Amino acid sequence: MASLESALTALDAGAWHLARDAFRAVAQESDDPRAHEGLAQVAWWLDDADTCVGAREAAYRRYRELGDPLGAARAATALAWDSLLFGHGESVALGWWGRAGSLLAELDEQPEHGWHAVREAELAIEVGHDPTRALAAGERAVAVARRLGLGDLEVVGLALQGLAMTYAGDVEEGMARLDASVAAATSGDVPDPMWMGKVCCWLIVACNQTKDATRAADWCRRVEAICTERDLAPLFNVCRIQYASVQVARGAWPEAERELVTVLDRLSSSRRASRLEAVVQLGELRRRQGRLDEAEGLFTQAEFHPAAIAGRARMQLAGGDPAGAWATIRGLMERLPRQTRLARADVLLAAVLVAQAAGEDEAARDFAAELRRTAELTGTDSLMATASAAEAALAPPDAAVPLLTEAVRRFSAANLRFDEAHTRLALAEAFLATGDRAAARHHLASATEVFEELSAAEDLARARRLADAAGTNSGPLSPREREVLRLVSRGMSNPEIAASLVLSEHTVHRHVANILTKLDQTSRTGAVAYALQVGLL
Repeated sequence: MASLESALTALDAGAWHLARDAFRAVAQESDDPRAHEGLAQVAWWLDDADTCVGAREAAYRRYRELGDPLGAARAATALAWDSLLFGHGESVALGWWGRAGSLLAELDEQPEHGWHAVREAELAIEVGHDPTRALAAGERAVAVARRLGLGDLEVVGLALQGLAMTYAGDVEEGMARLDASVAAATSGDVPDPMWMGKVCCWLIVACNQTKDATRAADWCRRVEAICTERDLAPLFNVCRIQYASVQVARGAWPEAERELVTVLDRLSSSRRASRLEAVVQLGELRRRQGRLDEAEGLFTQAEFHPAAIAGRARMQLAGGDPAGAWATIRGLMERLPRQTRLARADVLLAAVLVAQAAGEDEAARDFAAELRRTAELTGTDSLMATASAAEAALAPPDAAVPLLTEAVRRFSAANLRFDEAHTRLALAEAFLATGDRAAARHHLASATEVFEELSAAEDLARARRLADAAGTNSGPLSPREREVLRLVSRGMSNPEIAASLVLSEHTVHRHVANILTKLDQTSRTGAVAYALQVGLL
């Protein structure tokens, strides 16, 4: 016969299905609210939305019947987040949080007061987009933790402080608190795997906001090992979505696509809000790849997500509808609170470009100035580069050249290859406008190589149009492919070409294969002969 003790033992061991059956049996037999709470926690791990929320509500009702306001407050606090997580809406979530607060207000300080402050911080970030309130709530949680000697609550509260600081633009201090919190959480200071995992995921979310690919990769490997060892699938999925977003930004598109497609398959029947994050990130990847119909469909699924709105605005602008793009992006900027500096910074460059194209010059200048202020506050290479690119879009060509050169340098330092290549296109245009064709050709060659590797169709087509203007059109071959073919004509092997051009043998092999396909040849000798015949060499 199942007992509450055996159910709790199974829960602690991560034996989710065994624990679920045991908690359910105890709840049916005795209506013990602790069994309902345990069942809800197991259902959370099994991504069973209806059981999770239903069991939380049953626990709340039973605690109320038993005259236990502390237990009822604990259940209501958990419902505040789970209602939001599983799609019951912001109003329901805030209602449960408020109900828990009313119950706790009548009681002497308990650990539940600190966890209630933790949930307030989470809701302030997710619902209110208010990092100032989130920071204050995190500070209250830490104060409770220290008064009551609760190490796990202190770590969680400090992590939320770090996340709130990062969202507000204080990246250095925010990331330092997150790093320290994750180190503590993964070393055993936070025994509850849910909270341990959430602390880790907050750090990776912050890495996504700051485009810190190296830090994200380091911690993602650590979190992946823990999640695999302990079967923590929901947390693993959230962290991988955030990491995939960083991979999209850095140009590691095959890896990002595998992550996102896999996660979406796992979450196909899930009602977790994190599924929409995966949808919008895959939509952004499709937009960058030039697969616009797919991007539009994905953005429609996540129509209210800021990144989806910004992506649609960019597509409208590229499609020749600046007025429609401005209406789209303006509404987004009006809704995003100014204190969410990094969330706004994510879309400010798009806002600058759209506003300029729509003739909204004053708004474009205001957006660029805001982006510069945020960049200087954070000091990150990615945001400093983005601010320079935004200012360059509003400057004449001679003034744009140094701004874009700085942006290229900083994007390269941040290891954001796609953004670097995209900015090189703008720099090539500026050089062409000032008459420096040689400099334009240099940047076009670098950008074209990246776009070919990534199969970024729209940007590749733009690069080739600029190549025509710069007098670098090499027929069907890119500048890099023409360079490889020239070395092939000298009888060099792939390893020799790789050493000469400082490329990997895999990249050289791909270039040679592309050359044969484009020239409709079956051998290296045939490709060289054809190129000599038509003047490509």
